[in-house]
Amino acid sequence: MNRKLLLSIAAVLIIGVSLPLGAYLYLRSQVAAKPSWLRSGMFMTYEQFFVWTGHNQTENMTWNVVGLRDDFVDVHLVSHGADATGENVAITLGEENWTINVFTREIVDSLESAYVGKKVPFWIENSTRIGSRIDSFYGVSVVKQSQVISVLGQQRDCWVVEYDWTTATMTRWYDKSSGIVLKIHVVLHQNTTVDITETAISTNIDL
Repeated sequence: MNRKLLLSIAAVLIIGVSLPLGAYLYLRSQVAAKPSWLRSGMFMTYEQFFVWTGHNQTENMTWNVVGLRDDFVDVHLVSHGADATGENVAITLGEENWTINVFTREIVDSLESAYVGKKVPFWIENSTRIGSRIDSFYGVSVVKQSQVISVLGQQRDCWVVEYDWTTATMTRWYDKSSGIVLKIHVVLHQNTTVDITETAISTNIDL
């Protein structure tokens, strides 16, 4: 076998391997990137302010990065919710442990099986723009506007994502720079109307 033929075969083999690999790496970079702020020990705490007829109550919600390995991150969440389906409003405490794919935001392991396969709502991709589809376990919404809000002692430019259901509405403000949600406003229309505002008040993440 002559030298030219050997070189031709080697070139074909190299191209055959490099093109699919290059395409895979390109598509992966286009779909999502690992958040630059993501480190073990990072946390975000929000004040949760609940208001309903004749009452108000303040609680906290915190998510904390407890582990990071390869393409996966472990997040511990402690949060309060409101149950307004009965005669009285009940403020409930919930706790979750999630393992999340850092590139897709998909929850791959959870104590609550209903979350598995869905996307975490606490941060979004940095490639987000007006018109981008935002997917989380709340469903899919489209970014229609941006807004500057005052939070954590700063003015932060955010993407605004809205949801509208039969029994509730939700607005979420995602920081353009980091992709992290900095403020959430929910109105529950159940037996009693409950207004909930959740605002970031403490973090060790450099925004």
